[in-house]
Amino acid sequence: MREIVRDSLSAPAPLSVDGYRAEFRYLKEVFRGIDLDGPAVMTDGWTYNIPEAEWPFMSFCYFGYACVNLAENDPEIREEALDEVHFVIEALQTPRLSGFIAHHFGPPFGREEFTPSVFVHGHFLSVVMRYREVSGDDSYDKLVHRIAAALIESFSESRQGVLPSYPDMWWLSDNFVAMSALARYHNAFGKDISGLKDKLVESVKAHYLDGETGLFCTYIQPAGHKVLQGPRGVSVMYGLHFIRDFDEKFATGQYALAKRHFIRTGLGFGAVREFPKEQDGTADVDSGPVILGFGPSASGFAIAAAARMKDDEVFQSLLRASVWAGMPVFEGNKLRYQTMPPVGQAVILFGKTLKMPSHKEK
Repeated sequence: MREIVRDSLSAPAPLSVDGYRAEFRYLKEVFRGIDLDGPAVMTDGWTYNIPEAEWPFMSFCYFGYACVNLAENDPEIREEALDEVHFVIEALQTPRLSGFIAHHFGPPFGREEFTPSVFVHGHFLSVVMRYREVSGDDSYDKLVHRIAAALIESFSESRQGVLPSYPDMWWLSDNFVAMSALARYHNAFGKDISGLKDKLVESVKAHYLDGETGLFCTYIQPAGHKVLQGPRGVSVMYGLHFIRDFDEKFATGQYALAKRHFIRTGLGFGAVREFPKEQDGTADVDSGPVILGFGPSASGFAIAAAARMKDDEVFQSLLRASVWAGMPVFEGNKLRYQTMPPVGQAVILFGKTLKMPSHKEK
């Protein structure tokens, strides 16, 4: 195992409750230091400003997810973790974090009428619903109902039950995020979404499963049922744990195929391919650098997928690999992974905290 840098002999192990608390403190400091009064960052979602626009938004969302897990499972920092989720929910409504979508669908917050973004509103609703489940705080319910109603209406009006991430981009996995959030909305308020989730899954099965691997594809074009890009490690692993919230059977089947075509383990470590061995592909901003076929983003998202699918062997192998590759360093009572941007560390912390020692399987 690569040496872990400590500034104290008493520093905790990274893969421990104390280690997760140290990561929480580091990410809290990072995200509290971001200027939320800054302007929105323009992006087309394809070619420019993706890290500058999307990564801060995703960072806050996944930090929020991780904080919910910590609040649920770690009484020592429950109140502090819930405070951070509240901070995240407020921050996500600022132009600095979610304003990148305004050019495409209009301002995402602050108006009575708005066009929902399956990406922005899907994640936002997911964060708030998880927070509500653990905290019991219903102060955001008015906003929750507005967003859920807008998403439900848009999914209902879509012939295939698939919504765009940007006006000219359909990323299937973003739809899974939103449907997961609506499933949690259903659990809280009894709104039946069975027809919507069935239409989405049936469309994916009928038109957007890869012929070679059976896995769901990444980019599609609903007009003509066109597949623009086949399955990728980053999109499959990003989507899988959300799918389990609304269709466990489909999620289980897709995870079995992902293990066959993407996940590799050996010598106690695990990693995830960015592209199936049978198919070629090129690294991009979403995948990060692909080394010997393996992608860091795919491997990071896979930790949550393995946790939700109760695959402890893969989960543990991916955790060990993340510590080895991440080069953790303790700075006082904070834990930073030197080779990961904050968004990557937040994603992995979320996956880790799904299976904390006190976590209750649902």
